[in-house]
Amino acid sequence: MNASYLKDLLWTGHEVEFDYETHRYTIKLINYRSTTEYAFGRKWGDKITSDYFDGILYRRDYGVSLYDMLNEISSSDVYVY
Repeated sequence: MNASYLKDLLWTGHEVEFDYETHRYTIKLINYRSTTEYAFGRKWGDKITSDYFDGILYRRDYGVSLYDMLNEISSSDVYVY
């Protein structure tokens, strides 16, 4: 999945989930009254957040970055809500 396509999905109100190795990850954009925030992490666990998309894209909190995960997964492992 392309990172810019993912960002477009988030900005249009979608939540994206994908399977990577043995875990399911979720990415969403949270709108607060005065700001927006990207949240990324395992579906049933803690999330990392950032005001900027690149802030979650290149962090390696899960051993590999979201950018690398997106390049390795196939479209059949991605779920858009």
